[in-house]
Amino acid sequence: MLPIKTEPDSSLSLSEQIYRAICREIEVGNLVPGERLPSRRELADDLHVSTTTIETVYDHLIEEGVCESRPRSGLYVSSGQTFSDVHAKEKVEVHWDFSIGAMDPAQFPYSTWAKLMRTVLSEQSDELLTTGNPQGSAALRSEIARGLYRLRGIETDPERIVLAAGTDMLVAILITLIGRERLFAVEDPGYARARRILIAGGARITPIPLLQGAIDVRELYQTGAGAVYVTPGRQFPTGQEMPEDRRKRLMCWARETGAYILEDDYEGEFSLMPEALPPLASLPDAGRVIYMNTFARTLAPGLRISYMILPETLRVRYSELYSACSVPGFEQATLQKFMEGGYFERHVRRMRMLYKERRGFLSAEVERLGLGRLRESSAGLFELLDVDSSLSSGRLLELAAGAGVRLSALSDYSILPGKEKASGTVLLGLAGMDKDRIREGLEVLQKVWRLRKSGEKNGG
Repeated sequence: MLPIKTEPDSSLSLSEQIYRAICREIEVGNLVPGERLPSRRELADDLHVSTTTIETVYDHLIEEGVCESRPRSGLYVSSGQTFSDVHAKEKVEVHWDFSIGAMDPAQFPYSTWAKLMRTVLSEQSDELLTTGNPQGSAALRSEIARGLYRLRGIETDPERIVLAAGTDMLVAILITLIGRERLFAVEDPGYARARRILIAGGARITPIPLLQGAIDVRELYQTGAGAVYVTPGRQFPTGQEMPEDRRKRLMCWARETGAYILEDDYEGEFSLMPEALPPLASLPDAGRVIYMNTFARTLAPGLRISYMILPETLRVRYSELYSACSVPGFEQATLQKFMEGGYFERHVRRMRMLYKERRGFLSAEVERLGLGRLRESSAGLFELLDVDSSLSSGRLLELAAGAGVRLSALSDYSILPGKEKASGTVLLGLAGMDKDRIREGLEVLQKVWRLRKSGEKNGG
């Protein structure tokens, strides 16, 4: 297979990353004129991406003359071609960032955070210079427990909370605690980064399709999985809330099989749904639920402090295997004071209202510009847009990137065949820009996608 590596944090879409990687293989001579490329299914399986993504790549290769399709034979590197200038054009700087992990720097409480940092330094605590408790600062875990009860209705003992430097680290730890020999089920489409961390950590995964916006528990029973990674509060990337009956069946599955539910509540604090269902971890029979959350979404992506609530058996195993916490003591102490002073909850309340305004503004602008249809979903930090165009999502992203707009496609998050196959659906994150920048970015998309504004007549 082709030695292709994709980067989840790249500003480029998966299809563009793979396209460029294949061109590089041709440029350096690893793929020679007349050589056959893997089939779409073979390459999709090898890279753990959807066939739709590979189809977009191969269509692009054919369109640029880099490769040629031979009937009933496959795709081949074009003969007599030179490719030294395939990537000659400079990478376009990102001016409008609709990516999921973006954050508006203007909203971070810099002055308060700086004041608390100075306070932490003035105290000159020896604990800041040591590895500290392997689960993280006891004071910070107590504040997290109090915040979870007030904001998410989860009642937990701080002794069950474990801190780590990012959700990636939490997932890597859970592979060790639960066991690599167990099969990990994942939603499809689902959180691609978690899927890649599981694979990189040596875990076996099995994708489970969604049924009406939530994982199909009937399929889950057939897998023999020992754990499942889910986003029930707001399924990523479809934005749907897991229905109550599906939650009950999922909890029943965990009890009956002895499996664990890895509940990623990545946008839970920003839910504005008046009748939103509570987290699975808040339910009375949540003994098999491992709750996960991060401050990267509520405060800043660069603040890599995430945490999970472990069942007692796994907490004991954690204490046996780990002797240090991966989060620096200085950051833990600052965050602890930020929460203790009530700044965190005030920040969350303020951002809830801000994101509500931005969602309404984005919706109005999408309609004004005739970009397409926003899908109905529970409130969060991104929206799904079915673009009013016959172009594939890969081509839409390529045109957007060329104009300095960063966003992602729904098809990039699925690996099962036939999922969103002809989809022109993209994700529009709303946390990274103010309303003026959102308007500008959408107007650029309307232009490069050559869409007509709302009310304009077709023709000509």
